Amino acid sequence: MSLHLPLVIALAVAMLFLRRTGAVKPAHALTCGAFGFYLADTSFAGTIHAASANVLSMIGAFGG
Repeated sequence: MSLHLPLVIALAVAMLFLRRTGAVKPAHALTCGAFGFYLADTSFAGTIHAASANVLSMIGAFGG
């Protein structure tokens, strides 16, 4: 079972919560988003994707 979409949704909800509480200002959110897009173009993107896939598979193994 793929857990990537729920992870993205959870991160979006966390970002919205932090934005509503005032912990993250719009400029900070835009900077983090831009950083994510630029990071996706680097050689680290594959490593980050593999690491998150491994963590999510370990979490999935505990649930099933």
